[in-house]
Amino acid sequence: MPRFMHFSDTHLGNREYMLAEREDDFYESFRECIDIAINEKVDFIVHSGDLFDTWGPSNRSLAELKDSLIRVREKNIPVFMVLGDHDRPKRVDYPAARIFDFLGLHLMGTEDLETHVLEDGTLIAGISNMKGSRREKLPDIYSRADSYARDHHNSVFISHQGVSGYTHPEDVQIEERMLPSGYSYLAFGHIHISHYRKFPAPFAYAGSTEINSAAEIPAFQKDGKAVNIIDLDNGNIEFHRIRLKSPRPQFRISTTIENMESDIERAIERSSQFSKEKKPLIISEVYSSGDYATAFGIVSKFTDRAMFRRPVIIKESAPAVRIGEHFDRKKLFSDYFRGDEKMADLALDIFSNVGGEASTDEVSYIMKRILEGTGKDANKKD
Repeated sequence: MPRFMHFSDTHLGNREYMLAEREDDFYESFRECIDIAINEKVDFIVHSGDLFDTWGPSNRSLAELKDSLIRVREKNIPVFMVLGDHDRPKRVDYPAARIFDFLGLHLMGTEDLETHVLEDGTLIAGISNMKGSRREKLPDIYSRADSYARDHHNSVFISHQGVSGYTHPEDVQIEERMLPSGYSYLAFGHIHISHYRKFPAPFAYAGSTEINSAAEIPAFQKDGKAVNIIDLDNGNIEFHRIRLKSPRPQFRISTTIENMESDIERAIERSSQFSKEKKPLIISEVYSSGDYATAFGIVSKFTDRAMFRRPVIIKESAPAVRIGEHFDRKKLFSDYFRGDEKMADLALDIFSNVGGEASTDEVSYIMKRILEGTGKDANKKD
C-alpha cells in the first residue's frame, strides 16, 4: 500500500516584510516537512507548486532545496512536482527546479500533461500552473488526464490552479466541475488555506507551509499549517493531516493609541498557544490623529518579545478601506477608472491572469483579446 506526502506553496526565499527572520522561517518549515516525510516512511513526495517565491530564486534558496533533496534521495524517496505561478519563468528560461532532476526531483507538466508510472503501478500525472493564455488549454488537458487514470488502481493528479469555489472569481483558472474524477487523489496548490473534500474524487489544497499574507492569519489560528499524508489502497485513500510546529505565529490588531500597549500584550500572551520558541509577528493598524512617534515608542517596548511590521497609522477622520483576498477588485478598478468598465475589465483581466511579474507577451495577449472584444462590441452598436 503506497504512502505519500502532499505539501505545497512553500515559497522558499520569501523575505516577508523584508525581514531576514521571515526568510529563515520559510526554510525552517520546509525542512520540517522533509522531516515528516522521512519519519512517516513515505514512498514518494508530491509538491503542487510555488516551491520558490520567485522564478529566479536566490543561491540560498537553491542550496536549501539541494540539502533537503539529498536527504530524501538517501531514503530513496522521489519527489514529483509541478510549477506554480511563482515558479514559472517570466521569459524564455529554464525552470530552476529542473536542475535538480539528478537528485530525484521530477518536474512535470510544464506545458502539457505529463505522466509517470511507479514500479507498483501507481500513476502520477501532473500539469503546471496555466495562467494567462495557457488557461484555455486546461479543459482539454483535464479531460485527457481522466482517460489515463482508468488503467490504474492507484492514481494521483497534481496541479496548481485556482478552482472555482475556493478562490475569488478573477483568480479562477478551472471550474470545479471540470476536475478529473477518476483519480484516487487530486493534489492541488495555489490556495494557501487548506481544503479537503472527499467526493466525487478526493481533492485537497494542502495550503502553504508558512503564513504568506495577513489574510491567512485567521485560518492559521484555527487550524495551523500542515502537510497531508495519504495512504493509497486499490483506489481508496486514508487521509491524515500532520500539523507543523515551525510556522511563526502572527497577529493582526486594529487598535488606538490608548489601547495599543494592552492589545499588543494580549497578542503576545496568545502566541504561546502556537509556539513557545518563536516571537510572534504583530501587524497593527492604529487609529490616531497622526501621533507616529507615540506608536513607534509603544512598539519599541516589546521588541524583545515580538517582531513587528511597521505600524499603519490611520487618521481617525479618514475612511478605512481594507483590501484583502476577498475585496471586490472589479469595483476597485471601476472606481479607479471613474466608471470606464472596459478599462476596468482590461485591468482586472491582466491582474487576475498574469500578476505583477507578467511577461510582455502575456500582457500583450490579454490586452489584444480584450481590445478585440471591445471592437466587436462597438461595431454591433453601429
